[in-house]
Amino acid sequence: MKKKILIILLIILTALCIPMITKAAENTSVGITRNIYSNNGSMKFSFTGLELNKEHEYEFGLTKTAATQVEQWHDITEYTTSSATVDVMTTTTDLRDVINAVDTGYIRIRDKSDPNKIVLEATAVDLKIPFLNLTNYTVIPNGKEFDSNQSQGIQIALRCASNSTAYYQYEKITDTEIINKYKELKANKGDYLELQSLLKQTTPTSNWIKWNYWNGYNYATGMNGYGYTQESISVPDSGLYYMWVYFSGNNLKNVYGYILVDNLQPDIALDGISLPKTQTVELGTTLKLSPTFNPSNATNKIVTWSSSDESVATVDNAGKITPKKLGSTIITVTSQDGKKKATCTVTVTSKTSSSGSSSTGTGSTGTSGTSSQKDPTTASGKMPQTGIYSGIIITTIALAGIGIFTFKKYRNLRDI
Repeated sequence: MKKKILIILLIILTALCIPMITKAAENTSVGITRNIYSNNGSMKFSFTGLELNKEHEYEFGLTKTAATQVEQWHDITEYTTSSATVDVMTTTTDLRDVINAVDTGYIRIRDKSDPNKIVLEATAVDLKIPFLNLTNYTVIPNGKEFDSNQSQGIQIALRCASNSTAYYQYEKITDTEIINKYKELKANKGDYLELQSLLKQTTPTSNWIKWNYWNGYNYATGMNGYGYTQESISVPDSGLYYMWVYFSGNNLKNVYGYILVDNLQPDIALDGISLPKTQTVELGTTLKLSPTFNPSNATNKIVTWSSSDESVATVDNAGKITPKKLGSTIITVTSQDGKKKATCTVTVTSKTSSSGSSSTGTGSTGTSGTSSQKDPTTASGKMPQTGIYSGIIITTIALAGIGIFTFKKYRNLRDI
């Protein structure tokens, strides 16, 4: 009877799971791409792999969780028989409320002519605004002056002084790939948003400073905040910086972003590079070569290393040479700036052995200067401790005998 009940429950459970599995399978076949098209946080999502009818009209809803029911539906104006573009605008109240609350939202699409026909079940979408897209600035030159004029200030659409507090801090960028790409974009008047994938994605956790000026009291929408971190932007040193901005919300999610601050000094070209002419290294050790730059304050000191014969010795990206066998090889260092080159002939020698004072000359000399060579007639290792081992053996035999005697005695007594 119990077996039949278990079978029936299993059938019911399977029947309930099949629709959920089918819907999940349908959603996994749908492709999603996102386009941030405005610095006010608005974004478009393109869904592919759908089955739509061009004779029908469609609408979408955005919710905070997959389980939440859609209360407000919005028309979809861009769609084909297999794709649809959903425009999530922060100027629309219910859409903005979701973006302000969560980093992951859920979109549903339904047939407008048949509201019960759901074309796309609740599908997760990324609502987090990329850090470099958060404000109306991507790059600010160091020393830039601000005032209380809204049109000239740092603006953020999703926050204002009525619903949040604004903070900032600086962090120097040391990644040469980012700096070089930035210089390239600057020279070619390119789009600094191309740096987005290279830039840091981990936010600071402390040392936040309040903005010098933060305004935009809008209790109706909670949008369009503006102000400035400093009246005159001033980073601690030369270089390229993140100016992190952070907005702590009142019953809203915290929002983070950054603006790049350019305090790079003019590049100083490299005239030349040099190495010692020759060096030796023993087998079993390593050698570190350091190039000399001319001028010493050249901006770009990135170099590459190579060995003419890696069977003799290899060299890594830091100039560390590892010998492999006796012989000579030419180590070459090449600068990234101007492709300047310098060479050093490195000779690998056998390892030097210390001399002893013994008559044979093969022993090692201790600190007192006397030979530590052992008598070849003396056995190596520890001498066996005969007395101790004999005692252990006798004790073990005695204990075993006592055990056997006790066992037999007990068995005889039990049989009485």
